[in-house]
Amino acid sequence: MRSVLFFLLLSGLAYAAEVNEKLFSENNASIEIDKIRSTILSSSSTDPEEQNKISIKRLFLNKIEALANTHIEAPIVLYDIPDTKTLSQDEFLNYFDDVALKLNKMSKHVGYKEGVRERLLSIRERLKELPPQEKDEILHAQLEYAYFKWKDILNERRIKQYETYLAIEKERYKSAFNKVKIDLESLEKQTNDHNERLQVLYQKKVYLELRLEKETIQIATRQKEKENVDLNETKLLEELEDTQKNWQYNFVAQELETIKKKISHEIELLNKILLLRQINNLKNEDLDSYILVRSMMESLSSELVASDKELFILQQKMLEWLKYEYIGDFAAMYYDFESWAERLYAQIVEIINTPLFYKDEKPVDISNILMMFMIIIIGFMIAKFYKRRVVAAQKRVTFIQKQSFKIIGNIGYYIIIIVTFAISLNSIGLDLSSLSLVAGALSVGIGFGLKEVVGNFVSGIILMAERSVKIGDFIELENGTAGNVIDIRMRSVTIKTSANIDIVVPNSDLVQHSFVNYTLEEPVRRLSIPFTVAYGVSFETVDEVIRTALEQSDLTYLRDSKEYQSEVIMTGMDERGVNYTLFVFVNTYGPNARSSFFRLIYKTLQEHNLPIPAPRLDLTMQKVVIPSH
Repeated sequence: MRSVLFFLLLSGLAYAAEVNEKLFSENNASIEIDKIRSTILSSSSTDPEEQNKISIKRLFLNKIEALANTHIEAPIVLYDIPDTKTLSQDEFLNYFDDVALKLNKMSKHVGYKEGVRERLLSIRERLKELPPQEKDEILHAQLEYAYFKWKDILNERRIKQYETYLAIEKERYKSAFNKVKIDLESLEKQTNDHNERLQVLYQKKVYLELRLEKETIQIATRQKEKENVDLNETKLLEELEDTQKNWQYNFVAQELETIKKKISHEIELLNKILLLRQINNLKNEDLDSYILVRSMMESLSSELVASDKELFILQQKMLEWLKYEYIGDFAAMYYDFESWAERLYAQIVEIINTPLFYKDEKPVDISNILMMFMIIIIGFMIAKFYKRRVVAAQKRVTFIQKQSFKIIGNIGYYIIIIVTFAISLNSIGLDLSSLSLVAGALSVGIGFGLKEVVGNFVSGIILMAERSVKIGDFIELENGTAGNVIDIRMRSVTIKTSANIDIVVPNSDLVQHSFVNYTLEEPVRRLSIPFTVAYGVSFETVDEVIRTALEQSDLTYLRDSKEYQSEVIMTGMDERGVNYTLFVFVNTYGPNARSSFFRLIYKTLQEHNLPIPAPRLDLTMQKVVIPSH
């Protein structure tokens, strides 16, 4: 059964649907399109849903055919810069705006590329999940993939044209910068005029915002019947429906939107004046003024609308590039280290994030490769560190066999290496799902077959880590087996009993069940030796006789320890006599540990004529007369 499931799993992976690369091949696209079109035309159905699917496929085919026959667009047209020794401010601004607009279009093409690549990746993943029998869905996904692939191909061609244009435009841009003549007096006057108009517009904006807030509160109060309305409630306007807003609210909102557009337009014009100031600052290498004006422009940019703000960011980048080209990196870094750091960081990120190749439409860049090697290096370092620690533990812990340390070190080392390679391959986009399915099926089979072995292996690691039992410990199991631990292996523990019998106990028994370890913390334990003396003998006499004999004997026990003192106590009285118990602390174990102390007590009681009671049986004999007949 397992073999059949494994075969079906591999078969499913082998026959997973793939993209039809002929549909976006420049040489074979038309042939493949005609082939698929004839197949679609030959299929007929009266089901409206099926007819709709056929129409969608035809539409995709027509779009793919149109894209495949699309010719390469004309190169980017260069701006016609007047062939004069000098350029006026307006001529330079017109040229500058033209370059910025083209760079903006280029950035949109680059952003579009990322979106298309994500779409292609999602379609490819969906294709892999489709079973072979879903031919209709597979064809639909293949056509959709080919359509977006052609979009990506044409978009990539246009990006390369923009890159060629940019390489040419850099020199023209520097030449135009050197030709432009700046009139600071006119710029100063224009700056003041724009600032005055901006101040008026800002006042109107504040006034309209206050009116809009008032109208919002009044509408919300009427609609929600609130007595106290929070003026800082940010969701107040969002909760109002369009039908709830009266003509006064709409009028104020439209006026406010108009004022915002006027402010954005005025800031755009002011930025052009400030841009010319920046050109003049760069010509004079006055970087202090350059940084000051740049900060002013960035603060004004917060009022720009989205489209104008995108253009402003590109213009700032063009100025920064010009600054580094004209003044030099060292001087620019000296005056503007923060800007230099940001530019350097952006360049590094751009280089690192530049795709080297694509794996199933997923870009693989330098950062992915570096991350893969970093993960491998760190993994090998961890594995070697682990193995060194095991070797060090082997030299320090001498009561565990070298073979056990070798097994622990090798298994851990290879597990770390395997996990490291799996993570590193996944970091560059390699899909390990197929391998994980196969590995999962194998691991399930191995897990069921070697369940006990794995359990004992893990239990052995737990015992070694916890050190709840060590070689040389005297332990007693729940079944009464007691002895010294002579070896601890990965699967079992060996115990030598007092009968010189070696008993092998699985590690899982010691982890899952309780046992007594007489030497876990320290080797000292207390022995109790019970004995009985007949009535008539005082406790003081018994105590003195036994303690004196114990001190004069050569028996092994803790004699001079203040913590572990020997003593004789009375434990009870019965029909035989008085019961006593001698407590002594020893560091020996086994069933024969108390034998020498019993012999000492017996000999001492005999020498001092202290009676040892014995069970007494009273026998009464009576004469029985048997009557005669």
